[in-house]
Amino acid sequence: MITSDPSVSGEDLLQLRHTMRCTQKDFATELGISRSHLSKLEKGHHKVSPKIASRYRMLLPNNFDQQLSSNARPILIRSMAEAGAGIDYEELPLLWQETVPTDCPDDEAFAVEINGDSMEPKYYKGDLAVLMPSHKPCNGTLVVARLSNEGVVFKIFSSRDNEVTLTSYNSTHPPIVVDHTSVHWVFPVWQVIRNIGNRSL
Repeated sequence: MITSDPSVSGEDLLQLRHTMRCTQKDFATELGISRSHLSKLEKGHHKVSPKIASRYRMLLPNNFDQQLSSNARPILIRSMAEAGAGIDYEELPLLWQETVPTDCPDDEAFAVEINGDSMEPKYYKGDLAVLMPSHKPCNGTLVVARLSNEGVVFKIFSSRDNEVTLTSYNSTHPPIVVDHTSVHWVFPVWQVIRNIGNRSL
């Protein structure tokens, strides 16, 4: 009988690989599996085994306690409304009231408090997405984007030709498909911090 760990998905593996900026070959080596098996996992053709899930958790940035203790710094938190107040990143108002610690390598990093249910059951209202304004997103990564008509959204990013597609985990929310010109800014997510009662890691 083949066992799996439902708490870790192929999308989780893909997100971490892009965050670590690894090729499939290199990331597969880190997980102790073949590149072809990783490809099938990322596409959802196979379930993630407990052994692979355990290795995945070891590779997560938040699990490197020494790195966090030496490199973690407070970054400012803003609401979705604050994030959508400026068309360009440089125009965003400095209205933050709180901070959260992170080891995100982007010097411009800030956190956004997530609204809505479009990314449930994986991410929930009140969770904090740590953003990397100095980086460009890769296909399949989580992003927060400001769009002309929809405002600020938290989605899964995909881009092809002149078209951007932003999808949700919640199937009741249809994908948002827009022209590149409708995207004022789009920042990849370094990590999502679960907010239970208060803002803590």
